[in-house]
Amino acid sequence: MKKLMWLFIILFPLMLLAQEEGMPTEPENGIGMGGMVGSVTIGDQTYSQIRLMPEITFWKFGFGLDIDLLIDAEGNVRKEDWDETKDIINKIYYIRFAQRGDPFYARVGGFPFYTLGHGLIMKDYSNMLLYPNQRNIGAMMGFNLPLPLKPGAELFTSNVEKNEILAANAHFMPFSLAEIPLLSNISVGVSVATDRDQYGKYEDADNDNVPDVLDPNPDLPNYVYDLDGDAINNVVDLDMDGDSILDSPWVNDYVADQYPALMDSTLAALLDNQIDPLHRYGNKKDVKIFSVDYDLPLITTKLFTLGHYAEIAKIENYGTGFIFPGFYSKFLIFNANLEFRRFGEKFIPAYFDNLYDDQRAYVMGDTIMTKDMMLDYVKASYGWYGSLEANLFNVIIMRAAYQDMYGEDVQTGKSIWAKVGLDPKIIPKLREASIGYAQTNVPYISVKKIQTPSAQIDGKVAYGLSANTFLVGKYSERYVDINGNGKIKGKDETVKSMTFGVEFQF
Repeated sequence: MKKLMWLFIILFPLMLLAQEEGMPTEPENGIGMGGMVGSVTIGDQTYSQIRLMPEITFWKFGFGLDIDLLIDAEGNVRKEDWDETKDIINKIYYIRFAQRGDPFYARVGGFPFYTLGHGLIMKDYSNMLLYPNQRNIGAMMGFNLPLPLKPGAELFTSNVEKNEILAANAHFMPFSLAEIPLLSNISVGVSVATDRDQYGKYEDADNDNVPDVLDPNPDLPNYVYDLDGDAINNVVDLDMDGDSILDSPWVNDYVADQYPALMDSTLAALLDNQIDPLHRYGNKKDVKIFSVDYDLPLITTKLFTLGHYAEIAKIENYGTGFIFPGFYSKFLIFNANLEFRRFGEKFIPAYFDNLYDDQRAYVMGDTIMTKDMMLDYVKASYGWYGSLEANLFNVIIMRAAYQDMYGEDVQTGKSIWAKVGLDPKIIPKLREASIGYAQTNVPYISVKKIQTPSAQIDGKVAYGLSANTFLVGKYSERYVDINGNGKIKGKDETVKSMTFGVEFQF
């Protein structure tokens, strides 16, 4: 605890020296320092937390670090965050040049929200969902050229080391040179997103093609399951890898038990001494989605904006879905979207959403299921999606969205997203007070059953202690259906995260 006390003694005066109010994500210019002092719970372990987030901006460049020190009850820094070279690299929060929409832009680091096209294949995806247990350094780069037809393109990866979740977009304005009312402003885009290995959520420390989450001994080759798929457990299989060659007793204990004389025989050297780990997870399981969209501004004034859009997407080896027509509008205090959706069998919208990093694969019994496996049970549907954002009387800020899909034997299709917060201006020193809830692709929405495998709750309260120092409490809750019974019950199926402490900016 002495280490923690000394760090706090050094940092606390720096917090009080802060001059400017608020904590912007990225300072407009110059040098900024953000951070937090408090506690955080990871699993069943509670740590004292000292988090420093220095940021430097100059012209169109921005650079930020996220240095998170988690200290246990004995005063030791959590080693898992510092014992590899990639852990040091992962302390980069972002490096950026310019912003989306500029002639050229790029960003490396964390992405709290990322949307592709109109969100039919990727909407509000985050590579920070599992932070701090999993830290991803993502990257995005793109351009918008001031040339005829105004071409542009963008590339994205959620993790520059693994490059598993990738996305790309190209767009242009085909009628920009023609003097055709309305059509001269239309923009057409093509997008693709992929997860090259949905099993990549789980580590395989010993490279035996059995993810550690199912591996009873991750330090040794796994000989517990049925490697060759012949319905004979490895512990009683004379030919574990199914190559039609008797395994040597030197590598297969069951052969040694059945034929003990072979142990000291020269024949043992001629038998199969190389067990090929042909486990069912040995091959990567990918998923690809393609889409085409267009955007057509209809009315653009200071008081009112109205536009029209459409998008069609195809999940490779699965189904197709489209949005048509879609409309967006801005009027007074409201921002609204309304779109008609029609989805074929084996298709769901926003496959890559905010919860994707957690839902891309999950353990069910003694196997691992991937998100695309659920597509086989999705029926064709049609319906409406709408969203509304509003600032009511400068007191309450609301964001809500709802999807209602219909169809024969439709099991999913209902989704809801909601967030309510107080405008911090109404309460002195209040920076933020909000709570959010999301539940996606469920058979029905019920207030009596808010805990589902596709739901998430988030809340945050921040109160100013000084011009730049805030007392902050954060809470999030999401759910994992471990036993596959469709119900969430018990603490093992509820993943909670709580943070409480002092956040600062100077």
